[in-house]
Amino acid sequence: MPALTDEAPGIADAALHALLPGGKLLRPLLLVHSAAAVGGDTALVLPAAAGLESAHAGSLVHDDLIDHDDVRRSRAATHRRFGPATAIVTGNALYFTWFEALAACGRRGVPHQRIVEAMQIQARAGRQVCDGAAREVAMTGRWETPVDAYLEMARLKTAVLTAAACRIGAVLAGASPALVTALASYGEALGVAFQIRDDLLPYADDPVAAGKPAESDLRNLRPTLPVLQARDRASAAQRAALRDAFAALPRDDAYARVRELVQETGALTEADRLARSHATQALAHLHRLPAGDHRQRLEDLAHRALGPPLDA
Repeated sequence: MPALTDEAPGIADAALHALLPGGKLLRPLLLVHSAAAVGGDTALVLPAAAGLESAHAGSLVHDDLIDHDDVRRSRAATHRRFGPATAIVTGNALYFTWFEALAACGRRGVPHQRIVEAMQIQARAGRQVCDGAAREVAMTGRWETPVDAYLEMARLKTAVLTAAACRIGAVLAGASPALVTALASYGEALGVAFQIRDDLLPYADDPVAAGKPAESDLRNLRPTLPVLQARDRASAAQRAALRDAFAALPRDDAYARVRELVQETGALTEADRLARSHATQALAHLHRLPAGDHRQRLEDLAHRALGPPLDA
């Protein structure tokens, strides 16, 4: 990974704050296990995994600014600790480490053609993630957002990057096109499943367990999947009550009413079903890979996304 200490002191400190302590490390794990699952040498791809986590951390720095969230991983968000200007520049710097890390893979022995292909995947994924973020912002206050439009936004904002992690790991390892496609499809389905699980966090028994404001989307008047599914499943009276509560956010009583109606309409169970469906799809794509410890690790991640079924 590029040395953060090469940067100006303010950026170096802010970058370390954004990166450490680490989160789930989902994306770098996907990259490393994907490479190893097709016979690659993990030592050759580790810089790419670290660079990908840096880029993800940069996106979270910017997300917290956009969403006005003051907490990330149970402590002050980067912009609260170092100020908005430094946070913006730090996020940008973290993005570029992703590309610098690919050069490190080349120095470790990955053929240049694979490096070029991985760079193309990274660049396209980065643009798609920005597209997804812009769509999410555009949904602010859009009570009428179709569920399909929301799922496409989630695919672009979240699943594109998990798919890219798997695809890049496979490409750097020299996998066949069929295995690259299988791993990318796995990563995309897994990313959608995890995004839906995140959407369910505000309705969990411990909504602060994620280490960030669980109600951020509702506070910012962004309808998440459970709210949209509740709208579509509700009776006329429930729909009117849900619309009124959504419009009254961020009042505390409005939060409570939204949660109540999402539960009443069975939207939580429906969202859980959809998350499990995508996790099951992810597992199916792995059947094309040779059996082994690293395929098992990828399967374990999909089983985490399956989660225990919610009560109806």
